[in-house]
Amino acid sequence: MSFLNPIFLFALLTVAVPLLIYLLNLRKPRKIRFSTLAFFEALKSTALKRIKIKRWLLLLIRCFAIIALVVAAARPFLPPEFGWVSGSEPKVIGILVDNSPSMDRVDRNGPYIDQALSLAGELIAISGNDDMFVLNVSNGESLNLPALSKRAAERQLGNMGTVNAGNFLRERASALARSLQDAPEPNKLLYIITDAQETQFDGFDSEAQEQFRDINLQVMKIGRAETSNIGFEDVGIEYGGRDGSGNLQLRVVVRNYGDRAANNKFISILLDGELISQQTFGLGVGLSDEFLFDIPLAESQYIPVELLLEGDELSFDNRFYAAIQLPESRNILVVSENQINQGFTSYLRPMLQIADEEMNRFRFDFRGIDDFTISELANFHAVVLDGVRNIPDYISQALVDYVQNGAGLLLLPAADGNLNSYNRLLSYSGAGSYQNVRGSYGSFNPIDRMQTPSQGHPILDNIFDKADDEEIRLNVPELFYYYEIERRTRASLITILETRTGSPLVTDARVGNGNMIISAIGSDPGWSNFPIKPFFAPFYFRTLDYLVRGEGAVLNTHTLGEGFNTFFTQNAESVRIHKDDEMILPAQRQTFRGSEISYPATEWMPGWFTVEVDDRNYLFASNQNAIESQLITLRLSEIERILASKFRYVKAVNAGSDNSELITELELAAFGREIWYWFVIIAIILLLLESIVSRHYKAETLG
Repeated sequence: MSFLNPIFLFALLTVAVPLLIYLLNLRKPRKIRFSTLAFFEALKSTALKRIKIKRWLLLLIRCFAIIALVVAAARPFLPPEFGWVSGSEPKVIGILVDNSPSMDRVDRNGPYIDQALSLAGELIAISGNDDMFVLNVSNGESLNLPALSKRAAERQLGNMGTVNAGNFLRERASALARSLQDAPEPNKLLYIITDAQETQFDGFDSEAQEQFRDINLQVMKIGRAETSNIGFEDVGIEYGGRDGSGNLQLRVVVRNYGDRAANNKFISILLDGELISQQTFGLGVGLSDEFLFDIPLAESQYIPVELLLEGDELSFDNRFYAAIQLPESRNILVVSENQINQGFTSYLRPMLQIADEEMNRFRFDFRGIDDFTISELANFHAVVLDGVRNIPDYISQALVDYVQNGAGLLLLPAADGNLNSYNRLLSYSGAGSYQNVRGSYGSFNPIDRMQTPSQGHPILDNIFDKADDEEIRLNVPELFYYYEIERRTRASLITILETRTGSPLVTDARVGNGNMIISAIGSDPGWSNFPIKPFFAPFYFRTLDYLVRGEGAVLNTHTLGEGFNTFFTQNAESVRIHKDDEMILPAQRQTFRGSEISYPATEWMPGWFTVEVDDRNYLFASNQNAIESQLITLRLSEIERILASKFRYVKAVNAGSDNSELITELELAAFGREIWYWFVIIAIILLLLESIVSRHYKAETLG
């Protein structure tokens, strides 16, 4: 027998009170002889003996009554070892330890995970020697252990710790419950030790969940810390670079999930481990902020970007890995006049035709303006208007909408073009306008020269093979004829090339999420000798590359806590996943559309991995689910309500620094039987017996 309130047992000292009273009444009276009282000598062997028996009997009854009341106040109960209690049968006990990264938090009782493991050890210690244990953790790879003995279970606790992997608390709890249900032991108990994050219990109260009505569930809530925590709420791709620095961006939303304001924090973006941008910020409790980061141009198909938050107390959610996949080939529509001009021929078109035949990077579709249909714009990443004389209004509006949605447009005017139609297109986009005409077309008389370009725009960066401190040396082209482009002091309008007299030659206009490149000269030799210069081909090739850079880009991401599933349009013969120096063979299913790839990914942590499909590699990134950053915890009543539909008996309690009383409560709630009311009944019976004895042995009956 054990006691829930053993401190009341000190009240047993009150038993000494009736003993002291009795001992004080044992003083012998002085003897005085009377001749008339000689007959009382005969009572010594009868009545006086009965009085002594009465006193001793009342003393015992009163002492036992006091003992019974004290024991009742101490709340006695019978533990499972008593043979007639159901708990005496062997038990199978499941213990699920929450090892999510939020369990790295610390309160006055120490790290959450240490408290959880200590509590699990105490639960094992109070069990019987014949009991069996099934252990598991909520995050990362499942332990996949058989039922363990008491000693083996205690050893296994030493191998547990937090892991920054996916959360499977609901799935693991159900799996443990099924294991307990199938066990031969008659008594089944499941313990969940957790910090009770609200998001961990999502889906527990779903009607579709299976029921475990013969299993008792005990939930122990760990921790009382107030933590400052910021994390990534959302990361996505945007099109169009700020200040002309590129046309691919990451939109990053950061939220303060903690209980205190977050001040003087840093958010950084790294490319291949190199810092390319950093910003400071502060957030109030529950507030979020949005950041836009320009992604530098890259020659490869994949751009591995890492986002980093600094200055946060809880660091498990301070990194986000973004694997940006650019399209393997970009579709570009080149629109020109249907009839070839009688004068000079465009040098741009033959250059693009050669690129189309020899490179897989771009796919060009050449059309006449009369064959142009607005409905086909969605099939292309960029449009080139090369020497089109007149741009109808309905096409101008469609092109502006097209660019605003993230595409690119290159405008090369015709020598006899309709300036009004050009300017309507430019006015719709806010990209300025063509104004005066300078020089004479096809005269070959230079009126100006192109200024030697300087780096600072993505089209020009890295186009010249030179040292950092070396000046650009270029045989600049001569200009015979060009349109003057209106100068505007707008952040979204940038001059890429200009004349020596300071007139814009090629400008970049930001239009919505896309970019429009406007040239003051056309692509044939009647404007200048630019087409025959070595700089011509790489400049326009880089221009097209810039216009389509972000269009069609996607984030290849996997969320921890979910299985990895992806689809490839090709029917793959061999598929391998490479992560953290480990090679994995995923499940593969062939369909008429291609190959479906799947893998449980329970052991994965945040970082990069590649999927090798035959001889091609695809870059992916794994990240924690954003809900893991939410530190809101459930109240005990909410936990019991959520789990009540799944388990027959649910009890949720708070754990603390001294769990001795908690362990006793749980032991009783599991299989013990409280019997305090027995002792109350015994005390009442004894008090009634005292009344009967007192009444039966009256003084007058002694004669």
